Amino acid sequence: MTIGDGVGTVVRELGACARALGEESTPRETNRTASGLGLRHVEFASPFVISPALDPTAFRALADYGRSLGVRLSCALGMVSAGHAERTTRFREAGRGDLVAGLSKALRAIGELDTDYVQIVVGTLDDRYDASVGWPEQLDATAQLYRNLAPVLTDLSLKLAVKTHEEITSHEILALVDAVGSDHLAVALDPVNLPVRGEDPELATGRLAPHVGRIHYDDAWITSTGRGLARRLCPGGQGDIDWGAIFRILDGAGSSAPVLVDLHRGEFEMPVCDERWLLQNSDVSLRELSILSSRARPDRPPVTATAPRLQAALSELATMTRGTAA
Repeated sequence: MTIGDGVGTVVRELGACARALGEESTPRETNRTASGLGLRHVEFASPFVISPALDPTAFRALADYGRSLGVRLSCALGMVSAGHAERTTRFREAGRGDLVAGLSKALRAIGELDTDYVQIVVGTLDDRYDASVGWPEQLDATAQLYRNLAPVLTDLSLKLAVKTHEEITSHEILALVDAVGSDHLAVALDPVNLPVRGEDPELATGRLAPHVGRIHYDDAWITSTGRGLARRLCPGGQGDIDWGAIFRILDGAGSSAPVLVDLHRGEFEMPVCDERWLLQNSDVSLRELSILSSRARPDRPPVTATAPRLQAALSELATMTRGTAA
């Protein structure tokens, strides 16, 4: 399935993150599910899902199987940051105690999928407010880690794609791209996370657009709470993420990145009425808070069930494919 006719001039590959297609499925089952839905791309969440030993032959065989079904594969590294060794234990073990060696081994295995971008997450929301290690120091150390991977990325013609996750702002991602270099670092645009950092999805997309290598599709309501705003997950097409506008911005920047349905889980509040929160989040602008606030609706329970959200996402994206999106 392709997408683009109704929202701009760029035709995009449509796929999904593997988790959205079945939590308990094997990689081959996930490929078959994707093919049955008419999807052309699957992104796995971790290389260890494909092969616990990071065996390149397992990656090559899975890629061949995907191609036989018309499905292209990619694979994320997961959450990798320099300040939290407990999250990278398996990579260190793969590198016999050396994190860079372990990540390099994983990247070489992922390279067998014949992909171009490898999605990566910097951390969690708790990391941002960790009193023991300052957030700027965490970002500096993460940038150095990514720079240390430059030789293997160059060798494999790969780029890391940093996800717009709930802990990091678009401005901080751009600073990482500057620090590491756009030859090695790109962006996995996940607009549903941007309001968690007090950012308007459209304005943030405009900032990041030249570097976008992956697009993650989901939807959410922006709601009002007693403390400020909240992000409540909902079926695609029912929320406050203006995907038509986002695709037009990306088209204007010449990005032909594939679109991956990514069904999130976390529910987050943005206590914008709390002065301490505002002081802790210096990137937040009054303009963007004003935009988010103007869209806010009365608080409501999220819709978290996978099946209706997957169906709604595919239906909404198919509508855009047919050229009827507003």
